[in-house]
Amino acid sequence: MDNPNEPGRKRDPLADLKSRIDAAFEELRPKVKKAFDELDERVDAAMKDVRPKVDAHLKEVRPRVDAFVKDVQPHIDSFIKRVESRLEALRREMKERADRAASRDEPVAPAGELPPPPAPEAPPPPPE
Repeated sequence: MDNPNEPGRKRDPLADLKSRIDAAFEELRPKVKKAFDELDERVDAAMKDVRPKVDAHLKEVRPRVDAFVKDVQPHIDSFIKRVESRLEALRREMKERADRAASRDEPVAPAGELPPPPAPEAPPPPPE
């Protein structure tokens, strides 16, 4: 019920709160923008100071990295060749098996499918 002692309409507390929050955001917005701009300037200045040091360290390290890669590359290449030869051997073996199965008129699963699982064994008889 309305209180007869209150003049005018009732205030909406949620609308008041929303308007106060909006006003606070509007008041903060320029301050936040200024803080971000200052931060950008400080980061840019720090990068100008740091960049020559980083470049110098990269120049110093690059020959060592190149030497490491040069030493490791033959090992990587030989490993890749071993894996490729094993894959090729597996392909040949699978093809030979498929050819043998086809010559015996056994059904062959399409490539990429596993053969059906073996039939389950009968459970052992219960002890007497």
